[in-house]
Amino acid sequence: MVEGAISRRRFVIGGASVLAAGALALMAGCSATGTAAGASGSAGAATSGETQTQTAAEKITMVWLPDNSSADLTSSRQAIGDAIKTACGAEVELMTTTDYNVAIEAIASGSAQMALLGAEGYVQANKKNPRVLAAFTNSDEEGGLDGACYYSRICVATENADQYKSGSGYSLEGVKGTSFSFVSATSTSGFKVPSSAIVKEFGLDSSDVLLEAGAFFSEVLFGNSHAGSAVNLLSGDADAAAFDDVDVDMYLDLVSGEANTVGAVYKAKDDAEAPFDTVRGKQFTIIAITPVLNAPVCFNEDAIDEETRTKIVEYFCSDEVADNKEIFIDPDDESAKGIFEKESDKSCFVEVTDDWYEPIRKLGA
Repeated sequence: MVEGAISRRRFVIGGASVLAAGALALMAGCSATGTAAGASGSAGAATSGETQTQTAAEKITMVWLPDNSSADLTSSRQAIGDAIKTACGAEVELMTTTDYNVAIEAIASGSAQMALLGAEGYVQANKKNPRVLAAFTNSDEEGGLDGACYYSRICVATENADQYKSGSGYSLEGVKGTSFSFVSATSTSGFKVPSSAIVKEFGLDSSDVLLEAGAFFSEVLFGNSHAGSAVNLLSGDADAAAFDDVDVDMYLDLVSGEANTVGAVYKAKDDAEAPFDTVRGKQFTIIAITPVLNAPVCFNEDAIDEETRTKIVEYFCSDEVADNKEIFIDPDDESAKGIFEKESDKSCFVEVTDDWYEPIRKLGA
């Protein structure tokens, strides 16, 4: 992770190579909808087996991770579904989930032809099926990829933050033996990146030991979403927790410090919606933070034809979509709920390729 203050979109990953170094060496001490309970809804559960090949894009199913499946993001998902239909004329079904593995299996098997996955989720889906390939992601403030990142944070309850102090800053040393909450074992910012930092800090052989209660942590919890992991911390069920900024900050107020820096204190808003309604006013402190590559929209290229893929990518990377306020919401509008924010006039979608996510693969190497 990175020492000191980090401006979220000024962090330059230099072709993504700095991320791997940051996550491995610098993390400690520093930036119409279906439903699925596991996997349900009109799209149905993802199934194993051979990829379901689709040669004509008469219908496209797009699957969403749990963090993007909440009811308050319905209009945001629908706007993206409408844009897919505009791009290629196909009917679109939006498959929500409550389990990371379900979303990964859906795109890997071809039950879904498109997905928005975290970087680690994408790497896992690509490993299951190499024909699952990244297509585009949201840009940095300059409309490019140099700073296209968000943040993975390790946090503790503010009332206990002094236990993790090290000099004028904070250290990960105190997390050993605590009860710890991750998001999911397939989450990038909610497991892969923070676990890599802990492995490095303590010289562990692998992150496997972090998943076993009583091995490194006294107890291991999973929030199954970033919001869920944060609530595990704020409710007192976990002593420390990993989660990102983009999926939880809509529920939070910055109390002190600079946003997305070590030592920053946040609290759940007094009128926070579920699941934060049970922990309103509770505070946490960031003790470690690192940048993470933005999540890709990806295709199962065996399940959707090239012509359709090209139309979708070209349309989503156009000015028309970049200026769509239902897809890129105004971050200053507290009433707006969306997956992507219009952080500058240049914010847009940008094409990416599989190799851009190589630093995430290397975290597990």
